[in-house]
Amino acid sequence: MGIRGRLLLFTIGLLGMGYQQTALSLTCSEVRQLTMLYFKMHYSFNKFDDELSKRTLDSFIKLWDPGKLYFYEDDIKKLKSEFETQLDDQIGKIDCQAIDKVVNVFSKRFSERQRYAEKLIDYKFDFKKDEYMVIDRKKVSYAKTQEELNERWRKRMKFQFLSLNASMNDKEKVKEKLKKRNELAIKRHTELTRDKVFGVFLNAFSTSLDPHSSYLPVDELEDFRIRTRLSLEGIGASLRSEEGFTIVTSLVKGGAAEKSGLLKINDKIIAVAQATGEPVDVIDMDLQEVVKLIRGARGTTVKLTIIRESSNKTQKMIIPIVREKIQLVDQQAASKSFDVQVDHKGAKKTFKVGVINLPSFYIDFEGKHQRLKNYRSSSQDTIRELEKLKKEGINGLIIDLRNNGGGSLEESINLAGLFFDKGPVVQVKAPSGETEAYADRDGKTYYDGPLVVMINRHSASASEIFAGAIQDYGRGIIVGDSHTFGKGTVQNLNDVAPTLGAIKVTVNQFYRPLGATTQLKGVDSDITLASLVDELEIGEKYYDYALPFETIKKAEFKGFDLVTPYVKQLKQASLARLAADNGFQEVFNELEEFRKNKEERSRVSLKEKPPEKNEPEESQVEASEENVLNLQEDIYLQEGVRIMGDYLQLLDKKPLGKVALPGVKPKKQTALTPKTDKKPVAEKKDEKKAPEKPAP
Repeated sequence: MGIRGRLLLFTIGLLGMGYQQTALSLTCSEVRQLTMLYFKMHYSFNKFDDELSKRTLDSFIKLWDPGKLYFYEDDIKKLKSEFETQLDDQIGKIDCQAIDKVVNVFSKRFSERQRYAEKLIDYKFDFKKDEYMVIDRKKVSYAKTQEELNERWRKRMKFQFLSLNASMNDKEKVKEKLKKRNELAIKRHTELTRDKVFGVFLNAFSTSLDPHSSYLPVDELEDFRIRTRLSLEGIGASLRSEEGFTIVTSLVKGGAAEKSGLLKINDKIIAVAQATGEPVDVIDMDLQEVVKLIRGARGTTVKLTIIRESSNKTQKMIIPIVREKIQLVDQQAASKSFDVQVDHKGAKKTFKVGVINLPSFYIDFEGKHQRLKNYRSSSQDTIRELEKLKKEGINGLIIDLRNNGGGSLEESINLAGLFFDKGPVVQVKAPSGETEAYADRDGKTYYDGPLVVMINRHSASASEIFAGAIQDYGRGIIVGDSHTFGKGTVQNLNDVAPTLGAIKVTVNQFYRPLGATTQLKGVDSDITLASLVDELEIGEKYYDYALPFETIKKAEFKGFDLVTPYVKQLKQASLARLAADNGFQEVFNELEEFRKNKEERSRVSLKEKPPEKNEPEESQVEASEENVLNLQEDIYLQEGVRIMGDYLQLLDKKPLGKVALPGVKPKKQTALTPKTDKKPVAEKKDEKKAPEKPAP
């Protein structure tokens, strides 16, 4: 039977609700039970109302067609007219016709599109024509006509052809590969089960409550548990699915991807190949399937085809990474001390600055429950590093929380408590409205000297609790991107039943000691360092349906006055220094290019180019302990140490002299960093940008 015949059978099957049944299939009654379970625990929602009905239907449609490649504008209007405010009532009556109708319409459009895609395989593309495909899905609306959708698919197929031919360099083999892809897409849809459909619906429903609530079917729950074990084999990268693209959200410290130096946060993975095998297109592929392709045994190679946005263009490249066993111990706290020299009118003085890099707020729960004396935790490891640094005679300390996505709430409290003797670190508000302050109560201070905390947009959750407490107490200076991620909520994972998987529900919201939540806005830097990451749509405020920012009553505590008297001078000195720093000149020029080339970044060229060589430099792929706390290569850490040098002078009631880092070679001016008289931009005001879709 040909592709067209199988498509016809597939369409008829779905229109007749002929989903494949499994012995453990979810039922519509269980879908209702699970939605009710969310309402019993969720922080904000306690009933399925019309607003949530609209959100859920919209999210459900988008999960089926994130790239707007199947549904027509009229399809969306009809579905919303029929079900937008009725979905909640129907689910309450154990009626899943809205779910069935959306999938039936999608099935019909899917068969039409796959038939057209089959014709496009033999289409005579003009690869010399200068044309583009839009990859920013927010700029694309649903097609009004068949002609408009056909053109969208023509460009999509041309892009796939170019991507494959770059590695295969054989147009006939590329055509054969594209035919196999179409057949695989059809196979996946014909194997669609009712569990899968209801699972997609439950995720649409849960992410309509807030971006961090979700549903984990049985197979995904097992996958989640595999990822949370003490070690895993793979490349060491966290991924999210957004608008049909698989995006790198973080790299495990010491993991294969991080040590290679090739894969970057925010790279979009568009194809995956095994060693010498052919690449598999993963655009619009289910995230779990993408993870399965990337994961593999240690010692094997995976090749990722990625799209990377630079300051002025979008690049496509192939990145090889050798998988390895990744130990979570590689993510433990690490420290190093650096000298900073101060020169004031010829009088020189050298300070020693300690830096502790903390990649996550971790804890060995099992060891703690067994009352082991030396169980591993981020606070215990930090105490160990502090003792080592104090023996080295440090004058100031930097806690580096850049790219720290959070972890244990208890550990964020314990860590903050190392820097003052007692007092509330975070307040937690329950759905009932009751608040409780979580405090450090041991009465001990492990370090009472000058403190700087470095953050960026990827510092989230527990990192924000720690940074927010240090800032509210006036205990230390926050330096880095304009603000942290803005995730101020906590989720509980609840096993439901062996056949139903688990639900992850947002149950509380965090508030700082002064009463402001870390939600949405995050923690602002006292001193902002120019960063390209600060220009990207990274953070809670870009998610659909994120919970709002709000404040509660201030907790009672006694603060310090170690920031306000000094921060204005420190900020001015930093701005003046960065204006003359060659490393930051590159950043300023990249920012200028980035802001000028917004349109270029939202599209990719469909013009054939000679294949680019992407051979990594030897220094990029060698594992090195210097990847963490490498002052020579980290211009942001360099400036953090210089700010500490200024801070130490002010605390000594000395006028500011010139600060230098002995042993650190200044970055040379290059052709990529032309000299400019432009001053660095001052701290940005609060942006008002459209939020992006929530990550599954």
